Amino acid sequence: MSMKKESSSKQSSEELATAEVEEVVAPIEVIEPIVTEAGEQSAGAKLARQQAVRYLLWGLISVVVNLGTFYVGYRLLGIEYQVANLIAWALGVQCAFWVDRILVFKHKSARPFHEMGKFYVTRIATYLVESLVLWVGISLLGIPGTWTKIIGQGLAIVGNFFFSKLVVFRKATKE
Repeated sequence: MSMKKESSSKQSSEELATAEVEEVVAPIEVIEPIVTEAGEQSAGAKLARQQAVRYLLWGLISVVVNLGTFYVGYRLLGIEYQVANLIAWALGVQCAFWVDRILVFKHKSARPFHEMGKFYVTRIATYLVESLVLWVGISLLGIPGTWTKIIGQGLAIVGNFFFSKLVVFRKATKE
C-alpha cells in the first residue's frame, strides 16, 4: 500500500513538473528535427524548404525593383548613393511585403498593416547592414557601387528570410 501511495505521489510530482514545463515552453515555437529517425524530412522541414525556394524565386521581383531603382537613381540620375539606396529600399520593401505575405508564406490574418509594421522594423535592421556594406565598399574600399549593392543585397536577403519566417509571418501559437 505504501508503495502504491509512493508511486502515485511520484507520478503526480512528475505530472506537475511536466505541466510546469509545458506552461513555460508553450509560447515558444518548437522547431522539428529536419530528418526523422527513418531518414525522411519532417513536415516542418518540408514547409521551410518550400518557403525558402518560393522566397528565392518570388523574391527576385523585389530584388529587381530594389536594384533597378538603385541603378536608375545612382547611375542614370546621379543621385547620391545613400539617397538612391533609401529610395530603392522603400520601393523594394513595399513590393517584398506583399509578395512574401501572399506568395511565399501564404499568410492570412485580419491585421495586415500590423504585420507591415513588423515587416518594416525587421527590414530596417537589414537596411542598416546594407548601408554599412555600401559605405565600406564604396567610400572606404572604392568598389563600384553596383557591385557593392549586390553584395549588400545578398546579405540582406538571407537576414530578411529569417526575420520574415520567424518574426513577421510566423504561425500564431495556440493558447
